[in-house]
Amino acid sequence: MTDKEIVKWCSKQSPEIDFIDISDSLIKEINESQANYILNYFSHNTLFKLPQSEIDFFEWLKVFDEKVWLDLWKDDELNPPYYVSLLFLPVLIKGGYRGFPICDLLENDNYYFAPVHLVDKESQIFAESSKTRFMNRESLTVPQLLAIEISMDPIDIWHFAYKHKIEITEAKKAVKSLVDDELLVHLKEAGYLATFLDF
Repeated sequence: MTDKEIVKWCSKQSPEIDFIDISDSLIKEINESQANYILNYFSHNTLFKLPQSEIDFFEWLKVFDEKVWLDLWKDDELNPPYYVSLLFLPVLIKGGYRGFPICDLLENDNYYFAPVHLVDKESQIFAESSKTRFMNRESLTVPQLLAIEISMDPIDIWHFAYKHKIEITEAKKAVKSLVDDELLVHLKEAGYLATFLDF
């Protein structure tokens, strides 16, 4: 989609609208600068519905970790489920499937990690050696796979598990293994995580 088409699409809508529908195809087609144009055109209070692929993820989460799903969606009486702030649009269009970040749980431990949480040189060596194994098509343990994902971009363990078809309990065990080996810092509370969020 061209920049001109994005401008035209925005101009057909009121900048002060509360909810906008952004089609899945539009989300797939736009780049980061176009997402930022949309973000700046509308009020920062504007909400948009998550793309269907992400709704499918949250329906999966509802089945396999309902407590986390409820922590995210149950108390939002003002807005329908799966509508989120437009601030998340640039995050959702990033490559590598990271999805809508689960990083502000209040009633459950957070499992959201950024590259900075791989704490020292040993962590970097572990991640790099895991990448080498991946490039050589060698088998990887779940902790190795998780270290690769975290080293590339922020991710939560629920999206990690969904993406790689891994049990959530296995993903949590991988976190524990990396933490026990002092390769990863696990900040469980949303307040502590806020410093590491760039959206």
